[in-house]
Amino acid sequence: MKKALAIFGLTTAVGVSISQGVSAKETIVIGEVSWDASLAIENVLKVVMEKNFNVDVEIMSADQAAIWSAMDKGKGSIDVHPDIWTSSQTEPWAKFIAKGGKESVRANKTPYLGTDGFYIPGYIQDEYGVKSVYDLAKPEIAKLFDADGDGLGEYWPGAPGWTGVKINQIKAKSYGFDKYFEPIIVSDSIIKAQLKTAYRKKEGILFYYWTPEWIHFTYDLRKLEEPAFTGYAGDSKKLHKDYNPDGCYKFSDTENWLQDSEIKCGVPNTEIYIGYSASLEKRAPEIAAFLSNVALDASYVSQWIFKIASEGEYPDEMAEEWVKNNSAIVDTWLP
Repeated sequence: MKKALAIFGLTTAVGVSISQGVSAKETIVIGEVSWDASLAIENVLKVVMEKNFNVDVEIMSADQAAIWSAMDKGKGSIDVHPDIWTSSQTEPWAKFIAKGGKESVRANKTPYLGTDGFYIPGYIQDEYGVKSVYDLAKPEIAKLFDADGDGLGEYWPGAPGWTGVKINQIKAKSYGFDKYFEPIIVSDSIIKAQLKTAYRKKEGILFYYWTPEWIHFTYDLRKLEEPAFTGYAGDSKKLHKDYNPDGCYKFSDTENWLQDSEIKCGVPNTEIYIGYSASLEKRAPEIAAFLSNVALDASYVSQWIFKIASEGEYPDEMAEEWVKNNSAIVDTWLP
């Protein structure tokens, strides 16, 4: 009996020792926003993290406000925003990332660059000569984009919850085409379906969009000309490197944002970052170092999006294949 107890005690001690020596895996949660670049980037990050670190990675669909809030709290409900467009996320960037703000969210050191603006089909531009946003402020041009026959053209300023929805409605007012157009605020997937239909019927469609994105590989799309950027105006931008009290870009995120704002220009190429909760620096320091090091290129992102959205590859399989074939790039991201 004593021998049996001794063996039991030794087994128990060994079991305790082993359990204490093996740390539980940290779970990293990436927020998925509603566009294809996010879907592509998050899957590449997931594959790299699970292959190189002792973590599990989950992906959770959420709107941007929820992702920012969760990263700020730092409790692990969502840890990573995979695709922060700084041009449309100026307010949360200032609040959570910028020095002097809460500094509860970090960003990777090297962004990739994107562009955005209003797009129309090439056949509309070629036949009717629509080249500038100011051409939209003509009733005869607006009729080309009147899909429901109510006498007003329709345009897509962005999906519900995007800061860009406000930005693009302000632009419509500032350029004068709001008198002839109405905003249609629907999801990204719906506008892509409408684009497919418009192209099949050779009809007009006006929408905000960006590069990199797969639709530019599939359709002949033309970006409408806007006046050159001359700087950000308004008191909230006084510390910005592009501040100009007489600048063309004044966005006031007030209760009367449409009346209080005026934007009469495009913007420079946008720096696009990966954001992550500062709490990862303590909870999973190797992951924080990795995310800080990730350096994407627009050409990578365009390739990923095209394979997923146009060629029908599953995002996880695309990511596995790319990571396998691009180990030299991935190695530069690892701490």
